[in-house]
Amino acid sequence: MRLLGPYIFILVGVLIGIATTFLFKNPMRIAPNVVLGVLGSFFGLWIRDIMDWRLGGNLSGALIAAAAGALTTTIIINLLMNRRTKM
Repeated sequence: MRLLGPYIFILVGVLIGIATTFLFKNPMRIAPNVVLGVLGSFFGLWIRDIMDWRLGGNLSGALIAAAAGALTTTIIINLLMNRRTKM
């Protein structure tokens, strides 16, 4: 698990970054959203470790935290970018 864990979390971040690209219907931002998804997944894991939250087992809790971190990061940044471009 120690060797595969980071790759799984990167994959979760990439998939959520792609999903939020299509959620906001802007295919020109796919690369920044993928990067934000990966960074957000590690941010979610970091927050989980700091707060000492236990969301199930080791792997399932880490996947939930990574997905939640990636989702919140990409959605917040996309909302801010959409608001900035509409002004």
